[in-house]
Amino acid sequence: MELIIQQIAQVFIKTITEKAFSEKIHDIDSLAGELEDECKAAAVQILEAAVARLNRQIRDDKTMRKEQGLLLKEKERPREIYTKVGTIDVSRDYYFDKNRQRYVSVIDHMIGVRAYERIGDTVSAEMVNSAADVSYAKSAQQVTHGRISRQSVRNHILKVSLPQEEIPEEKKVVKELHIHADEDHVHMQKPNKERGKKSQIVPLITVTEGTRKINERRNETLEAKRFADIHIKADTLWKTVEGYIESNYDTEKLEKIYVHGDGGPWIKNGLDSYRQTVRVMDGYHFGKRLKAFSRAFPARNISVVLRNAIRENDKRKADMFLRSLMVEASEKERNKVSEFGTYLMGNWTEIYNLETLDIPGSCTEGQVSHVLSERFSRNPLGWSKEGLGKLSCIRVSNINGRKIEAEDFKTTGEEDRYATYIENMFKGAFDWSIFDGEPLVFDRTSGTQILIDAFGKDHGVILS
Repeated sequence: MELIIQQIAQVFIKTITEKAFSEKIHDIDSLAGELEDECKAAAVQILEAAVARLNRQIRDDKTMRKEQGLLLKEKERPREIYTKVGTIDVSRDYYFDKNRQRYVSVIDHMIGVRAYERIGDTVSAEMVNSAADVSYAKSAQQVTHGRISRQSVRNHILKVSLPQEEIPEEKKVVKELHIHADEDHVHMQKPNKERGKKSQIVPLITVTEGTRKINERRNETLEAKRFADIHIKADTLWKTVEGYIESNYDTEKLEKIYVHGDGGPWIKNGLDSYRQTVRVMDGYHFGKRLKAFSRAFPARNISVVLRNAIRENDKRKADMFLRSLMVEASEKERNKVSEFGTYLMGNWTEIYNLETLDIPGSCTEGQVSHVLSERFSRNPLGWSKEGLGKLSCIRVSNINGRKIEAEDFKTTGEEDRYATYIENMFKGAFDWSIFDGEPLVFDRTSGTQILIDAFGKDHGVILS
């Protein structure tokens, strides 16, 4: 194999040297693309040669195979593997493993390729990360130039293991946390061509340590960590958030946990086991509801009257005012008064906290818009629950700063099955002395000097 690689390297060097010192240098952008293609082609040849050499070595090492209980059953079964440098065609022998009573390709374990998988883990990780931002089809186009189907992208999303949250060695000490909870409404696939809309509520929770002022108009959230649930269940999501708080913060010294939300039932039930929990109505949602209600009675200055009653914590005053509106309202308007009154009284404590507490404002709507809506609900897509749950968690992980990696596709323990065998194979297996560096010679007749002179001449042409 050493000789084969040397031959490939020599041809590669000759090819790229000819291209680099030709008239193509005048179009350096186009030349860069050609050189990239040559590099990838050489890499494919080297990888194919390496796999072929390893396959032959295993076949010829009868003593080692006997120790491992490997009986040769089929020679050179072909397989395609799509990698970062392109498609690699490999031929591998198949064995029967007497110890494990199964058929196996040892080469597959050696090169880290799973059964029936034709896409390398690095490419798979790039596709999945890309699909967190764009459609499956666009992801396949961006990463593989369309060589892999959109269905393959989806399959790899469902297959990947989600990154686990790292537990710090020491817990942080902070006085307060701010929890922002909201949801997106996502269109779902409808079986049997059923009519009408079918949507799924996707909850999102963001844990922060408050905000920091950037300028007069902008604040920055501190240590923001977002959470979604693979099964799209709010109760499971809250348990995940509780686990994160317990693992990362000293809860004994945590004085307040502010939960910002729109008053939804699933939000009201969150973190109820913490004595420090204070629930706060999200300002955006309350302002939107109050503004819409006020438009029905433009002459009554509703916003000022109700906000004053809230700040005074005077439920009776607010109730009496709403009753006065009922007297003069039409039947249609009475429904609006009744609906808003139920909303106001049902969320009185949260709204009172919003109006009176000196705390950072909520960012629930912004988080949902950026994290979920951008990918899942702004375009007329139809999602499966499985795909939606998995990809929402992947997108959250990406935004949190942990992208999917090749290792997230590995099956635990798979790489260790023939570890001893593989380790013994590589002990002193190859002689790499052919690649030992030689001192550069700079006399006028040396190849090095000729190349330097040639480059200098071409460089002069470019400048003229």
